[in-house]
This record gives sequence, structure tokens and C-alpha cells, in this order.
Amino acid sequence: MPQLVSSLPTSGSNYVHDGVRYRRGMRNPWIAAWLVSVGSLAACGPETHAVPAKRPNTELIVGEYERHPPDGETAIRFRGDGSVRLAKTRALLDTEPPLASGAWKLDGARLTVTYDKGICTERAGDKAGVYTVVISKVGIHFTKVEDSCDRRAAIDGQTWWRIK
Repeated sequence: MPQLVSSLPTSGSNYVHDGVRYRRGMRNPWIAAWLVSVGSLAACGPETHAVPAKRPNTELIVGEYERHPPDGETAIRFRGDGSVRLAKTRALLDTEPPLASGAWKLDGARLTVTYDKGICTERAGDKAGVYTVVISKVGIHFTKVEDSCDRRAAIDGQTWWRIK
């Protein structure tokens, strides 16, 4: 076994083994206490804040939406007074005559759309369509529950994107 030859000076934090000088870690208890206190401060960050509750669907639905190709470019406006207006494109929402106009009623996630003028008014049974909807700030997704009007029922499974 080779003898320990030390041509290098040693101190309290260094030692030499086989001619190689090694540094020892600092053994000061204050450093450990400092690290623990810094770690505990980091763990005590700002208080967590509750996520604000989602607005009710009856408020979220109010606005204008459109579908994008390949589903079409139809636009719809739901007003706070319960009226609804459907147009071929968003640019035609305020022109006469609309594709359809009528009323909407929302009960939780269950939307009933009833057209009084335009498409889906030819037969009495076609005037109302019922859908389950998921509404967000981004858009509205429709899932058909019951609708005998094939033109309106085409929205089943579609997401319409919020434009206002």
C-alpha cells in the first residue's frame, strides 16, 4: 500500500490521500440552520386563492357565436332578453330577413331554442329544439336531446365559437 505522501499543506477543511487533495464540506451548523430557514420561507409562499366561480350559464350564453368551416359559417346571437337570431354569416346578423329568429330558454345546461320566423317554422313540431350545452368564455358546444328540424339539428356535436 502506498504511503501517504503529503507535499500539499492540509488544513481543517482539506485532506490529502494518495497525493490527491480533497476538500471537505463546510461543517458549520449555522449554514444548515440558514438553509432550513430559507426552505421554510419558500414553503410559506403567498396564500392560495380560490378560483372565482363560473358565471351562470344564463349569463355566459348572452353573446354572438359562429361556426367555422367545414361545419359552415352560420352565426347566432343570444340576447339577455331571451331572443335569438340566426344568420348565414356574422356579417349578416343585423340584416333582414334573418335565417331564423325566436326565443331561447336555458335551464341549467338544457337549452331550448324556439324559432318563430324563418327556418324550422314550416311545421308546428319543428319550432322548438332541445340541446344540452357546455358554455364557456370561448364558445358553446351543442348536444341534441330532441329536435325534429333537420336544419337546426345539424348543430348536434358542434362547437360554435364566441365572437362577442
